[in-house]
Amino acid sequence: MKFMGIIALTLGIVCVLDTTFVYGYPFITSISESATIGNKTGMLLPFALGCMFTFCFSYVGYNETERSLVHTMGYFFLLVAMQICASPYVTENKVGLLGLRPVLSNSIHSISAIIGFGLMWIWVMFFFTKSTPNGTVTRQKRMRNKLYYTMGILMFFGFLLLILGRLGAFRSGFPYTWLAEEFILIPAGIAILVKSGVFLRDKR
Repeated sequence: MKFMGIIALTLGIVCVLDTTFVYGYPFITSISESATIGNKTGMLLPFALGCMFTFCFSYVGYNETERSLVHTMGYFFLLVAMQICASPYVTENKVGLLGLRPVLSNSIHSISAIIGFGLMWIWVMFFFTKSTPNGTVTRQKRMRNKLYYTMGILMFFGFLLLILGRLGAFRSGFPYTWLAEEFILIPAGIAILVKSGVFLRDKR
């Protein structure tokens, strides 16, 4: 679980650093755009999403409901990896693992990402904050819950950025998608690291 948190926390930043400073490409407008730049920076995102899918697929969790949610989240992240987004770097007529037209590939990619992020938000807000079966709530647990709710609010702000951007609230070229992804992934990464016991844990 710690590895999942680290990926969520660092993915967007690493993709930007690699595309911009290592390969000299313009600043990416979304994390997914890094996956359209051939076999260079494009390898980062599929690898990270593959790791996230592997974690989600093997997740046991506390009950069947949580397990099903995390497994479903993993399947949508897998779809994100399978089909790439629209990008100036995409010139082929067929793209992605399924060989779809770029427009259709972009739709599948975008919808899958939104659903995957949405399930991640539900995971943080409603499952991380649950109390133990006996109803005991320790001081550490109350602190963790406050942090989970704060991270959930920041993630919600990321979704709001996406909506405003789609409605044309920002000037052309403003990387609102990348900012929205960061507002979703970084708080999620922090919440997952706390849940995994890296910070504010009750037990050794």
